[in-house]
Amino acid sequence: MDDKGEIVSSYEVDENLTLQIWTKGFSPRLVVFNKNQNKKKYIRLNWLEDLDRKLSIKGRKRGSAINYTLSDLLPHMQRILSEYAVYTTFKTYLWRFSVTLEKVLHAPAIVFDKNEFSLLSEEKRCRLWIADLTGEKKGDGFFRPFFPLDEREKGTISEEGLSFVETRCSVEDLLKTGAVRKLNGANIARWHHPVRIVAAAMLLGFSFCGEDGSEFTDELWHAGNLEKPLSFKIGDPRLKGLGRKFVGYVRHIGMLDKMEVRASLDSDKDLQAEGYVRKRRVDFPAGLLGNVDTSVTFFGREDGMMALGCKPKVKLAQGSGTGLYYASPPQKSQEKRELTYAFPAVLYERALSLDAFGGALDDYFTVGQLASAKIFEAWCNSLIPYISYFTGIM
Repeated sequence: MDDKGEIVSSYEVDENLTLQIWTKGFSPRLVVFNKNQNKKKYIRLNWLEDLDRKLSIKGRKRGSAINYTLSDLLPHMQRILSEYAVYTTFKTYLWRFSVTLEKVLHAPAIVFDKNEFSLLSEEKRCRLWIADLTGEKKGDGFFRPFFPLDEREKGTISEEGLSFVETRCSVEDLLKTGAVRKLNGANIARWHHPVRIVAAAMLLGFSFCGEDGSEFTDELWHAGNLEKPLSFKIGDPRLKGLGRKFVGYVRHIGMLDKMEVRASLDSDKDLQAEGYVRKRRVDFPAGLLGNVDTSVTFFGREDGMMALGCKPKVKLAQGSGTGLYYASPPQKSQEKRELTYAFPAVLYERALSLDAFGGALDDYFTVGQLASAKIFEAWCNSLIPYISYFTGIM
């Protein structure tokens, strides 16, 4: 494989192992070079996201093996990835793609009829902006933020929205107002950092927030080395729900540090032992909270806390992508396949309202958004040690 590409950085871990970064003008590969066997293995960088994973290579003696944990390899990975950034044009491509991605994520949903606000489609609820064209004058309207403004952001744009005329309601028109730039400046951690992290992850070949996006990543690179990136939308199925998770994170970021997520053997039993009382149960279809149907029991407690006990409806094999990796502490044991979420009830009511945009409240959508937001937060944090050099985020 390396005869068709180039090794751009390399580091000898010890007498047995060398780590390298290989590229051929598209998403790089990690090269694991076993010096004992004189053999190379090429791996996509999403392999690095599973903190429980170990690298095992054959030793010199027959039947022997040498094992490395990801924490052992992290300093070496940081070194070769930083060299990759220096000796390639990746940073230029990252800047270009970040601009493209920001446009995709801020593209407004257009609403022409006031009645539509009573029950917005799920596709439109997964947007950060609504282009409201329901006024009396045809073609004139407002870009309305579909997210709450914090204290730092309230001075940048009006909660009522930004006016436009003559149906100039595209994302380019929104960007011309300066609203997105002002939000980036007011709260860089909420607006700028996640875009940079997602852009770097997509281009480097990491997962799309736990989902395999390698096919789309290769398409991006093959589109003229990002001179003319592929056209795509926030709900593009090739993104594997990444756009939806991003919106959930941005909209509910103020609630995330109040949410506790834990893995459990028996969520009902654990929550009842903590003083919670069952209120109701809702069944969620596959795709909202994992790859299988999930039963969610709502619990309440006298102190104003509420909790969700999430039980997959079928027994899952290890590594099946249940989201347990994002529990606190990280948990991927074969036994603990249930999750519990706990947070103040008043915050859940606020989240329902935020997701409804003045329309009907929807437990299905909001629970899915909160779970996605927490997963997205943990995914971003897990990537920062590898991509801090590219993004400037520590």
